[in-house]
Amino acid sequence: MKSLLLGLALLGLAVDARVPPLELPDQNGVVHPLDGSLRAIVFSRDMAAGQVVKDAIAKAGPTLFERNRSVYVVDLAGMSSFVRRWFALPGLRRKPYRILVDEDGTRTADFPVVEGRPTVLVLDDLRVSRVEEPASADALLAILEPAPR
Repeated sequence: MKSLLLGLALLGLAVDARVPPLELPDQNGVVHPLDGSLRAIVFSRDMAAGQVVKDAIAKAGPTLFERNRSVYVVDLAGMSSFVRRWFALPGLRRKPYRILVDEDGTRTADFPVVEGRPTVLVLDDLRVSRVEEPASADALLAILEPAPR
């Protein structure tokens, strides 16, 4: 566990770090600030990680992030500008839920990443309280959805 935390610290944001003030556009170009009301940031940088998120949304519905005070952020820097402009962004615009977009990867460069898995930064007033890398939609939902009462 200690080596995992050290590895995350070397990759950027880790437990007890504060998410810096950040504003990102959604897939429709509307800018949204990340603020202290957020409970979690779900982040993906590759297609396999994005598929885990899509599978979770398919199970839980398009209001998954809204109802759990969370946001979904994608880094599109790994794509060529042609693919990003003509394929990725039009595809994202068809989604019925908000996706915040970092087109060049600079604003999310400090977000930790495990290839093939989304990263979930669990927050308390923008301070990272936990970092999770769920391998499945069910694991992601277990992090985001509150337990039944």
